Amino acid sequence: MAKTNILVPLTKSETSQQILPQIEKLIPAQGCKLFLLYVTKPPKGLGFAAPDFRSDYALKVGGEPLGPKVHPVYTSQQEDSLLADVEVALLPITNHLKQQGYEVALQICLGDDTVGEIVRTVKRENIDLVAMSTRSREGVQRLFFGDIAERVMQRVNIPVLLIQPQT
Repeated sequence: MAKTNILVPLTKSETSQQILPQIEKLIPAQGCKLFLLYVTKPPKGLGFAAPDFRSDYALKVGGEPLGPKVHPVYTSQQEDSLLADVEVALLPITNHLKQQGYEVALQICLGDDTVGEIVRTVKRENIDLVAMSTRSREGVQRLFFGDIAERVMQRVNIPVLLIQPQT
């Protein structure tokens, strides 16, 4: 029997994670693989690390300290730090789901197009169902900001399970 592949777009917010108990209630762990997808904006680029003045540094001749010096922080370092931060933040969730018997894959994407990343993941991983929470904006907010869940539903041809958490 083929596995059921379920895509669960998440953020670190409690709102996005409220879909998880619903998945556990509705979908048995056996024969199910959960793809937890986290999409975040990429780092802005080259920056500089702040010097650490708390440390004791050797002095040059004349009494001027040898350090600390400002040093560059490269985009790849910022990306690695961001990816590690997300992975650590979602570790309790992935561990819990694995303990419940689910096969879990965490995918972290750096990009500005959340809906596009969700759609690409649906195609790439042969996803059978997208399960997500929505804030379901109304009125003027919906007109200006849209709703990610609604745009996902318009672009995929598979079922989408939505919940609107009580706030």
